[in-house]
Amino acid sequence: MTSEQTAAVFSKLRRRKVEVAQIEADIEAGAPVDDAGRLNLLTFTAWILKEAGRGN
Repeated sequence: MTSEQTAAVFSKLRRRKVEVAQIEADIEAGAPVDDAGRLNLLTFTAWILKEAGRGN
């Protein structure tokens, strides 16, 4: 998924606006992407949960 698509999905799930810039910041912080720079929703969610467990 693109950053835009991911932000749209998370906005619907969380029922509040998730900015594309927030998704792109996560990618810069090390969120896993494929060779085309796209996110896999499942691995991205797992990465978010792992990062939350670190206290970030």
